[in-house]
Order: sequence, then C-alpha cells, then structure tokens
Amino acid sequence: MTTQTPRSEFGADETAIRVPEGRSGPPRRIAPVVLAVIGTLVVLAAGMYLIGYLMAGDKLPKNAQISGIAVGGLSRAAAIDVLSTELGPRAAAPIAVAVDGQGTEVDPATAGLTIDYAASVGAAGGGRSFDPRQIIRVLAGGTATTAVVVVDRAKLDTAVQGLAAEFDRPPADAALAYAGTKVKQTPAQVGITVQQRPAATLIEESFLGPAKAVPLPADIVQPEITGEEADQVAGNVAKPAVSAPIKVKAGSAGSFRISPAMIAGALTFAPENGTLAPDLDAAKLRKNADPAVETVELAKPRNATVRLVDGKPKVIASVTGTDLTAEALKKAVEPALTETGSGRTVTVQLSGAKAKFSTGDAKKLGVKQVTGEFTTYFPYLPYRNINIGRAAELINGTLLMPGDTFSLNGIVGERTKANGFTEGFIIKGGKFKKELGGGVSQSATTTFNAMFFAGLKDIQHQPHTLFIDRYPAGREATVAWPSLDLKFANDTDYGVLVQAYIVKGTPSRRGSITVKMWSTKTYDKVTATTPVRSNFTTGKSIKDDSSDCEPMTPVRGFTVRYQRLFYRNDNIVKRESFSWRYAPTDRVRCV
Repeated sequence: MTTQTPRSEFGADETAIRVPEGRSGPPRRIAPVVLAVIGTLVVLAAGMYLIGYLMAGDKLPKNAQISGIAVGGLSRAAAIDVLSTELGPRAAAPIAVAVDGQGTEVDPATAGLTIDYAASVGAAGGGRSFDPRQIIRVLAGGTATTAVVVVDRAKLDTAVQGLAAEFDRPPADAALAYAGTKVKQTPAQVGITVQQRPAATLIEESFLGPAKAVPLPADIVQPEITGEEADQVAGNVAKPAVSAPIKVKAGSAGSFRISPAMIAGALTFAPENGTLAPDLDAAKLRKNADPAVETVELAKPRNATVRLVDGKPKVIASVTGTDLTAEALKKAVEPALTETGSGRTVTVQLSGAKAKFSTGDAKKLGVKQVTGEFTTYFPYLPYRNINIGRAAELINGTLLMPGDTFSLNGIVGERTKANGFTEGFIIKGGKFKKELGGGVSQSATTTFNAMFFAGLKDIQHQPHTLFIDRYPAGREATVAWPSLDLKFANDTDYGVLVQAYIVKGTPSRRGSITVKMWSTKTYDKVTATTPVRSNFTTGKSIKDDSSDCEPMTPVRGFTVRYQRLFYRNDNIVKRESFSWRYAPTDRVRCV
C-alpha cells in the first residue's frame, strides 16, 4: 500500500515547514529581513549625518557668543578676527588687585596670561567638524562660551612672588621714644603675608573679568605690642619720667639736679614680654649728668708719681678720691622716675675713686740711681744765665714712662718773653745772630749727652753747623722753634726722671748746666770712643758793614766720627756709629 505525504493547503509538503523536533524560533528566512532593516536605518542615518554636516558648514552657530562677543554665523577666520579685535584690548588691560586695601596692577602678559583665539572659536563651534556633537550644536543655534585662556605657570608664579615682595611685611610693634623731652609714639602695624597659590588662581580667574580691584587673600599677623599697650606705658612711665627734675643728694659733697633732658637722653623703651620695658642707660645718664655732678665737691684721685725732693727722686704716693659711679646714679634715680613731688628727691652712695697709677706702680718704675749725667760750662753773659736756667727749670722733673719720648721743644715750648726767655746769640746762616732764647741749645746739648751715657734711644738730634770748642765734637744738639728738636725715647723697662739745674755764671766765674737721668741701669756702662777728625777746611775773611754785625774768629771745619759703646759684664753688646760735618767759621770783621 502506498503512503502519501500530507500537503498543506498551499500544496506543499507539511514536512517542508515543520520545525524539527527539539528546536524553537522563527523560521530561517527571518534573518535576511532584519539585516535589511538595519541596513536601511544605517543608510538613513548616514544620509541625515551627511545632510547635517553639509548644513553645518564652517560657520559658527547663529547664537554663538565667546566671552560676551557675538560671533554667530561667522566663518572661523572671521570669528577669530572679530574676537581678537574685541577681546585684544581687554586681554592687554592691567588686572587691578588689592592686598589689605592697598591696590596695584598686574600686567597680563608679564603674568603669562594670553588668549588662544583659534581654540576659543573652535570651542564655540567654528569650522567644519565630523564630530556629531559639534554638528548638533551648530544646527541647534549654539550657546555662550568663554575664551580659551593660556596660562604660563612660571610667569604667573613669578608675578605673584613680586606682589608678595611688594606687600609682605612683618608685624611692627608700637614704640616709644623721646624727641627732646616730648614722648613720641610710633603706631603698631599688622603683618601681611600674601597667600601666593590662591592669589595666582584669583588673578587667573579675573583675567578678562570686570575692571574692578580683586582682593587677594593674605594672612594678617597682629603685632605683639599694640598701640593700647604703648599708650599705657607712655602714661605710666614715659611721661612721668620727664615731668620734673630729680634732686640727688651726694652726702657731704652737696646735691645736684638731674634735668628731664638728662633723663630723656638716657631712657629708652624696648620690647619685652609683650610690653615696652623702660631701660635707663647708666653710662649715658652719668655722662648727661656730668655738668650737674661737677657742681658738687667730689675729691678727685691723684696718681702716684716720682719727683725730685732735695735733689733726689722720691715716690709720691697716690691719693684715693670720691666718685659717683654710673651704676650708683642709676640705682638712685631709677625708682624716682615715676614719682612726683618729694618722691623725686633721692640719695646717692658715693664710692672711693682709685688712682689710675698707684704707689706700687710708681715704685716699680725703679727710679733710684743716676744712669747718665753730663755737665757743660758757659762764659758769663746775663742772657745765658736767664735762657739756659729757664730751659733747665722746665726740663727738670720730667718723668718718662717706659716707651715715652722726650721732646725738648714740647717741654720747653716757644722761646718768648712771656715764657721767661730773653734775647741771646744763636748761629744762623753760619753767623751769630741775636734772637729770643739764645743759649737754649746748650741745654739741649747737655741733655743729649746725659741721655747718651744713660743708653737711651736717640731719635732726633743735630749738632751745630759750626764747631764750638766748649762742647764735645759731634755730640751737640742744636734746637730751634718749632722745627729743629731734640728727641729721645725711654726704650727701657724702667721710668726715667730727668734732673736739670744750673750754676749761674758771674763776671769772675763760668756758669754750668748739669743734666742727670735717674732710673735703673740697663747696661753696666755706656761710653763714647775718642772722636776722629778729618777733612779739615778753612773759611773766608768777610767784612760786614751791617748794623747787626757780630765779629767772628775763624775756626776750621772738619768731619768727626765716633761710636757709642754699650757694655754688660765688661763685654761690648752694642755699638752705634755717629758722624758729622762742621763748616768752617769765616773771619768776620765789622766795619
């Protein structure tokens, strides 16, 4: 029997459209349909995108604004041109800033702030773009945007650092001082520190903003000492201190007054523990008070010394005086600064004032024996007794400390009548002339020789130009005021006391001058070698008809040489050579 496959009403076999057992879903011929639909949609979308791209073109959206500048509908190039023209002046304008109420300006270019015009137009929708968002923005009409700002961080930081250097300041305390006796107050000042990082952000944000000052953030530091604190110190101390004099009682020495000016010159106010502490300078107060202190009878100390008594050296003891020390005066005055009335009368404690050079110091000088002496003689003439005697009187008793220098001109002074001198003969220009002080060179010669044999250091001496036979050859010392001097130094460890005296000449007896050096011997002895003379010359014969002519006897000129020898333990330990050239003396006949 033959079996037939059932068919559908369409005539096909039923088995042709059956879903196999164990499977579900649409028939296989659904997939091509879906793909067809998707393809259609893609084509439609692409078409719409192309249409949108073409419609958007390269123009900006019609409603586009960049930092308030309308650029809608403009091409990219035109928008850039408009934007640079409109925003350029704003971008170049200084940015006004203020720190604690004090204003200044920041140059945008210096601070590294500029506008990227191309990027600004691009961000607003200008120019062709395949970005669908850009296309939609253009087609939708656009929105307001802000210009794209380019920031050079290094330049901006440098600009802010400059602002900090200009405005930063430490806090200043209130201060008090005296202008004369008036109290002058300096007000306190707060400290300011610019917060640089927040300030940089604010400056950047203010670029292209409204033309008004931008307050920059800053830390405010209060001073430690305020004006109120200074007011209090001024009222409690500064003003009362100079309100009236302070009377100071100095015991039996008397009393004196410290004036307000003396106080003001020594009183200052220094920061201390949050206030202004008064500081009375003891040394300044004592110095300011000197004129007042001199009005009371303070016994001055007297230094020890060595003097000639009955022709021999004697130590004269030091004497202690009374003194008003700076610290004692401050201690007495300071509590009375804020007092009034009788409270401004104080008592000061005087102290002993020791001599700077004590008796013990004088004894250590070792002035006890003659270490060098010399005597010269002179023919009698009244002026010689006067001038040589006056010079000896002034030289006598001179005490040279170790290291001191003897200067005959400095000790004897100018040879004037007021100084006790009279006219006498001197050698000037190779001739005898009369001048005040004639004969003083004999005092210098005698002193030089005493110094010579005492072994002291020769600094300056000059023999006569003409040889005078009553002096040792080459060992003279002529002097003239003020340039030609006799100088020697005490180069020993002991004091040197100079003794000088004369025996006056009379018509029947020569006069003499003796000079001694009292000290402690440094050398056992000091001697001079025998002078050696050479190179003799003779002068001329001159007739002089001048009114002041003085006749002269001819004396040959020559060169002399000798040595000074220093001995210790019979041995020569030091030598010094000397030489001098004498000019010949002319025969002068007065006609």
